[in-house]
Amino acid sequence: MRTFDLLAVILVLVDAVLLLRFRLAGSLQRFILVAVVLLLVAHLVAEGARWQMAPAYLAALLLCIAGTGIAPQGNVSRIALISGIVLLGIASIAFSIVLPVFQLPDPTGKYAVGTTTLELTDPSRVEDAGSQAGTKRRVVVQLWYPANPSGKPVARYMKLAETFALTSYRSVVPTNSRIDAPIATDGAPFPLLLFGGGWRGRRTESTFLTEDLASHGYVVAAIDHPYNAHRVAFSDGAVVDSTITAAIGGSFDIAPPAFIQAWDKELAKWIADERFVLDTLLAMNDDSKSRWFHQMNPNEIGAVGHSFGGSAAVGICSEDPRVRAAVNMDGYLFSALDERSTGQKLMVILEGARVYRSDNPLDKALGTYDFAKLDESLRKFGGYVLFVDGANHEDFSDQPLMSPFRRISQAGTLPAAQTHAIVRAYVQAFFDEALLGQHSALLEGHSHPYVAATFERWTSDDPPPMSMTFPITPPGASDLNSKK
Repeated sequence: MRTFDLLAVILVLVDAVLLLRFRLAGSLQRFILVAVVLLLVAHLVAEGARWQMAPAYLAALLLCIAGTGIAPQGNVSRIALISGIVLLGIASIAFSIVLPVFQLPDPTGKYAVGTTTLELTDPSRVEDAGSQAGTKRRVVVQLWYPANPSGKPVARYMKLAETFALTSYRSVVPTNSRIDAPIATDGAPFPLLLFGGGWRGRRTESTFLTEDLASHGYVVAAIDHPYNAHRVAFSDGAVVDSTITAAIGGSFDIAPPAFIQAWDKELAKWIADERFVLDTLLAMNDDSKSRWFHQMNPNEIGAVGHSFGGSAAVGICSEDPRVRAAVNMDGYLFSALDERSTGQKLMVILEGARVYRSDNPLDKALGTYDFAKLDESLRKFGGYVLFVDGANHEDFSDQPLMSPFRRISQAGTLPAAQTHAIVRAYVQAFFDEALLGQHSALLEGHSHPYVAATFERWTSDDPPPMSMTFPITPPGASDLNSKK
């Protein structure tokens, strides 16, 4: 629990116990009630209302009733009322422990971080998932960027309109970014990175990474893809929920090529969204009237994404020569590698146990096929593969921060702080080298400080590296992916 709400709940509980035991009255009771009210007001102003604290709000109201003599005075009624207050206070503590107002890790770079949100409409494309014929495709884009220190408001993790009842508390979670902070005056033009979240995900889902990259001098543009993204809220009041199905393409046991063909239709839409966003940002970069005039380097562009967003990152890098490098964080590749050519840098980051230990039918259908295509591309064009042992799929997002209970957070056995530190270090090192030409010893593959990381550096026409410490071929599958 956060500072003000924890103090308020503790004071409610203490006052309830004192009322039960000593039947406080007069100035002392009024003092305690005023303190409770002031703490709750401070909580609402500084931290924002959220449903986890609703029982505490009710408990404070009942406490006021109990302390003013309005409540029934019989012993049984009094004990029942005060017991209810105590239970409500305990409920708020429990809810706040299970689903806390989580804290994002501090960025590690030299820059402060600014953020701004854009709504963009593509006049060249018609929305094929909307209910109104002829509606143009529009997306929401959030930028994180190097900023000068400022007193601008701290950005919240999500807007209230983007949440559901259970996740509404995320609209009060503070980030490390400030809304519309002035762009940093030194270091421009900055390299530009496109970010994509997961299937039915959201643009803020890996803020642990996007903020950190911005603090190291990158402009990061994260995209919400309407009708796939979990929920997209536009400034005109329109709210678009996901209409896409999880099992697109039918049964998971169909032949991988047919299965992939079905998913490729959505992948093509995501890549088109990213191209449109890139076109728009570069136009802003060339517009002398824009605050982004000459703030981004059109020759230093990369893409990164989690899960399906990782597939899109590889896809746009393969298809658009302006995008020079891509990082896929634990996403299948589908046909994203088909157009890859010389000069397009690639890093793939995977959970250590995703394919070869999994009984998931999707893994069985795609595992060997996907890794065979990846190995073929790595042998031909080179690249990097990073395995994070003890991580789960959601560890490459902010999800592990959202609860200390793994059943809810879907975290792996490796602590989230360690996974995020590994991902931050390797992603930054990769883009520093691929876009900026800055050599990184971390990418040599000889040694590194992370026990849970297994790293491979592939060079074209070289035999596969021998750095693997465990097999990645699914049990029973043909050894198309042998590293021997």
